[in-house]
Amino acid sequence: MARISAVLLAIVVLFGAVEVMAAEKDKDKDKDRNVFVCALSRTVECVSDEGCVETTVQEMVLPRFVRIDLNAKSITSLDKEVDRTTRISSVERLNGLIVLHGTEQRGWSVAIGENSGNVTLTASGDGDGFVVFGSCINP
Repeated sequence: MARISAVLLAIVVLFGAVEVMAAEKDKDKDKDRNVFVCALSRTVECVSDEGCVETTVQEMVLPRFVRIDLNAKSITSLDKEVDRTTRISSVERLNGLIVLHGTEQRGWSVAIGENSGNVTLTASGDGDGFVVFGSCINP
């Protein structure tokens, strides 16, 4: 009887350890889900008196590739030519979208489609606005 109790206790302890390891692995997956690498590809610039024109990422002095880290609340350029990091003020998840907000020279927001990987960045200032489109992967 003592052996059976010891075996049952060992099984319970082992099962508990496996559950703890699985929970830790899930935490790691959640951390990984919160990092995106995005390619910015298409841009539109609008001025209230002049209308809108399509421009390039280079003309807007934006990086072609960025790393978005929701845990660190940062967007970091992966381009050597445009070296900068931007702080994210808020992160929300809404109906399959991850929505980020912040300020840097003007107010901005970023929407990432969790399933599609599409990214849209909008920024607005005093009489001007910008829209930037691209695609993200979750490596």
